[in-house]
Amino acid sequence: EVFSMDLDAYSSFVALDVEASKPLFTAGLIAGTQYADTEDAPPRRPRHGLEVLKRGVQFWDTSSLVAPVSFVAHLGDVLAPEAAGALAGALASYGEVVARCKRPQFHVACGSSDLLALGPKGVGAVAPLRPAPPAASYYAFAPVAGWRVLVLDASAVSLLGHEPGSAAHSQAVSLLAQAVPAVSVAATAGTDLLSLPDPLAGVEGAARRFHPRGGGLGEAQLGWLREQLSLAEAASERALVLCHRSCLRDSCVPEALLFDCDAALAALGSYAGVTAAWISGADPAGGYGRDTHGVHHVALCSAAHCAVNEDAFGALQVFDGHLALRMVGRQPSPATRPQGWPETLALPKSGKLIAAPAGEGSGVFFFFVSMWMAVLQTLLVPMEPLFRLLTSKEDSPSPDSKPPSEEPHAAGSVALGRVPTSGAGTRTAPPQTPPPPPPQMPPPPQAPQQAQPPPRAGAAAAAAAQSRPVHPVTAQLPAAQASANGEVEQAEEGTLV
Repeated sequence: EVFSMDLDAYSSFVALDVEASKPLFTAGLIAGTQYADTEDAPPRRPRHGLEVLKRGVQFWDTSSLVAPVSFVAHLGDVLAPEAAGALAGALASYGEVVARCKRPQFHVACGSSDLLALGPKGVGAVAPLRPAPPAASYYAFAPVAGWRVLVLDASAVSLLGHEPGSAAHSQAVSLLAQAVPAVSVAATAGTDLLSLPDPLAGVEGAARRFHPRGGGLGEAQLGWLREQLSLAEAASERALVLCHRSCLRDSCVPEALLFDCDAALAALGSYAGVTAAWISGADPAGGYGRDTHGVHHVALCSAAHCAVNEDAFGALQVFDGHLALRMVGRQPSPATRPQGWPETLALPKSGKLIAAPAGEGSGVFFFFVSMWMAVLQTLLVPMEPLFRLLTSKEDSPSPDSKPPSEEPHAAGSVALGRVPTSGAGTRTAPPQTPPPPPPQMPPPPQAPQQAQPPPRAGAAAAAAAQSRPVHPVTAQLPAAQASANGEVEQAEEGTLV
């Protein structure tokens, strides 16, 4: 009984810990498979990209760390441009690998390689959940209550995303011509902008995002993004953004940024605390950054740019209070993240979501107090026997200790005739009578007889020796000692039961 644990408290704490350790949902992550049945063209290995995807599917289905995933997010460049020559075979090989996944819900944010291989009207072959034209090419879904995932189209404003001669295509040409001098000259001459050998010659910094193969969201999609974030804020929801291109300049190479990256970043800041992370896949080297509003910007490494036997995939686990990034294989570019992938991503702590209505804060406070009380109780229960043993040792008198009556008397009080009074003086205490001996107690051991002094001469001396008084307390010392020893033995015996 002494060493038994409070199983109810322990099991409650374990159940609370297990429940808190379960993610709300898990998203498998991969980008840049760029598959084509062609020879390697370093730094790209088109066939290797599909092998990386196969191992990613196995990881998402069987790994005890992340399985099972709720869905898979492919951040674009599914096929290589070379796949256009053998499109049917490339799609069949890719589809066979996807079909192996136990969670066949693949959300694909198409990239420039997909548009080069399939064309703007054929990307639905690798992104079946993307709305077909004339519907908008971006959408949202809710994996669990309290969260919404926004899948954006990074080619809404681009040359690749629209047929030549269309109004959207002409708008993209005008935008590029204003930003890049070489593109302006080529456009004036009627040259195919996609065939320019080095359209960004002499361009540095973030301006290199205006590549003929780049793209942006456009005003219509930016308005939709703001609307979704506003709805999420009103419903106290969090948002996760999937987009082929990034909107944070320090998280990737400039060529992987959106044309309108600053406007997209401002949209996130307008609803601070809503967006938890922005996942992209246009930077082959990968990268990571965090903006001033606490949003995590993760740029995945390209699977087709891996070395032989190297991988580039992972998963994002979403918990109540944080995100967990579980990446396998390649690390991000040292230029943006020299210390490697972060593992724990804190949720943003600003905005309307953080300000709890009146009365709710106390509930959260008492929840944490009760949780820590359960933790303390669970930790202290196994130590209860030790506390009980220490307490019994302190409360029980030692066999070697003397009862109060045996303490030596101070000078001048040998007869115990003086006791303190409430006043300044003293009073004489009445003589104390010895207590009766305990019932059925054996007679106390007699002290050894000391040698009698030689008799004094005269009867007066003998009578004086026989009439010497014996102190009442001194007369009871053996009995008191036996009683104290009996109490000690009884206390020790009770502790060891």
